[in-house]
Amino acid sequence: MTVTMSNQIIVFIFAVLTLFSAVVGEIITFDNCATNKDKCTIHEVRMDPCKEAAAKKPCKVKKGKPGSIEIDYTPHFDSDTLTGTATYLGQLLPNMETNACLTSPCPVVSGNKQTYTYQLLIDRIFPSGIFDVHWTLTGQNEGDHCCVSTKIFLK
Repeated sequence: MTVTMSNQIIVFIFAVLTLFSAVVGEIITFDNCATNKDKCTIHEVRMDPCKEAAAKKPCKVKKGKPGSIEIDYTPHFDSDTLTGTATYLGQLLPNMETNACLTSPCPVVSGNKQTYTYQLLIDRIFPSGIFDVHWTLTGQNEGDHCCVSTKIFLK
């Protein structure tokens, strides 16, 4: 193997690893905020970017910059539809796409582990500070939902 080919392989591997780490996000701390925790198991929550995750601090989310959240969950209910909402300060995140079936498998099948992904862009008009954010995935029947609560630091 030539030095040039060896260098190309190293560059390729580095590029793939960089891309993979950018897509996956950081595992963050969360609470299950569902009223009936038997309806949903939350396995893991990831945010990108979130350099603060390793220190278990709230993720710094820069207003006007893109980010994402991924929630790995197992619903213990069946539903043809799934609605995703995020609230903070008691308010629904404006302009949020609430059709969670666009980024999570539908129909929802009880016992099937799946992932919900949301690309977010926080408007610059929001106040800065540390806030509790509640992400809720709701099925078609009242009480069929998953809920994740986490802190973010809007900057």
